[in-house]
Amino acid sequence: MIQLTEFEKKLLETFTLSDRDARRLQRVIQDLSIVVGMEHEEIYDFMRFGVENELEILKTDYNWEHFRIRIQKKLKKSPPL
Repeated sequence: MIQLTEFEKKLLETFTLSDRDARRLQRVIQDLSIVVGMEHEEIYDFMRFGVENELEILKTDYNWEHFRIRIQKKLKKSPPL
């Protein structure tokens, strides 16, 4: 059995995920961190309150790549002028 990191445990508890899905979400957050230039914790904080619809879609289609792309688009949106 693979031990979860503290961050993965936090994801597991916050989003009610399986161990496997917590590890997947952590990898998605790592990828997003590189692409958008935000820290893991910043993305985690955003996800706690800004991705309810995306999580519901993920539960339905279980397509992690589409989930990552949708979150990335939300994170890259320009602030209103």
